[in-house]
Amino acid sequence: MPEVDQTKEMKVEKVEEVNVELEGKTDIPDDGWLDVLGSGDLKKKVIKAGIVESRPFKGHTVVMNAYGKLENGMEVDKREQLTFTIGDSEVIVGLDMIAPLMDKGEIALVYIASRFGYGSKGLPPNIPPDSNIIYQVELLDYAPEQEPCSLSITERMVIGNRKRERGNWWFNREEYSMAIQCYSAAIDFLDDAEEEYGDDIRPEVREILAERLKALNNMGAAQIKIEAYDMAVKSLDTVLKCQPSNVKALFRKGKVLGIQGKMKESVTLLKLALELEPESRLIHQELAKMREKARIEAESEKSLYRRMLGLKKDITQSDRRYPVIKSFPWKTWLIAFVILLIALVAYQNLTPLYELI
Repeated sequence: MPEVDQTKEMKVEKVEEVNVELEGKTDIPDDGWLDVLGSGDLKKKVIKAGIVESRPFKGHTVVMNAYGKLENGMEVDKREQLTFTIGDSEVIVGLDMIAPLMDKGEIALVYIASRFGYGSKGLPPNIPPDSNIIYQVELLDYAPEQEPCSLSITERMVIGNRKRERGNWWFNREEYSMAIQCYSAAIDFLDDAEEEYGDDIRPEVREILAERLKALNNMGAAQIKIEAYDMAVKSLDTVLKCQPSNVKALFRKGKVLGIQGKMKESVTLLKLALELEPESRLIHQELAKMREKARIEAESEKSLYRRMLGLKKDITQSDRRYPVIKSFPWKTWLIAFVILLIALVAYQNLTPLYELI
């Protein structure tokens, strides 16, 4: 799908950057901490060595235990059997970056500064804003992520929904680029290209298609947030092709078209959405806003045409009894007629002179 491929170009290759920075780096301080980035924001200390040269890399799915503590010793963010694909933004950046630096079976302490953790928002109620976290991490297992075509529909549903739900998590934190990465990865799994979609498709295929359209719809919402409007329209068009009465997709596309200045198309879609959900205050408000914009745009166009034609402003309600008399430029035409008459008289007087010459 074109829209998915375009979105994937936006992925941040943080994991690969870390691997490049670490090539040939063996200077570990006496205290055992390895400063991964050299800034002190991401550090690792091995507690128990794992199997040598058995490290995962970008695109591998890893399973790990992670137990976090704040700097004051409070236990937070306890994760057992945490499963994610490296590079797909399914976890906080610090864990995503540290996974390729661990051997299978290794146990390590990992210091993650706030900017690679939960940032200025924190994770209420336990993790305050701008909190640094120290994790004890154990890499249990890893394997290359399987191609969607090699999996059953049930397996694809599990992986795809895991990525989609993580996208929702990022979206709610207003981390829209991260959300788009997760939605894009989810769409790859929530698809069945071998099936012909129609009224007679199998129930399990219909189910995975519904989940795929959810991911596309949400991705469109995230693309709107980062002002990637053309990409958002493509994502939403894919939803509406399969579900013409999808209210969220109609509303979101109508909003995008309004932002792009396509008021008539915007109003049409928002009216369709309102017919399907007449009680929605959000749709009412957006439709009213777009109608007002359309009215202002129409008035602006009329004003421009009047200036181009040299006409006065529109006739007021009280003047409509004599529209022609009030609006016709009598003085201009009278002056033009007099000038024309003088020119004709002068021409007649000069004609003999031209003939003599």
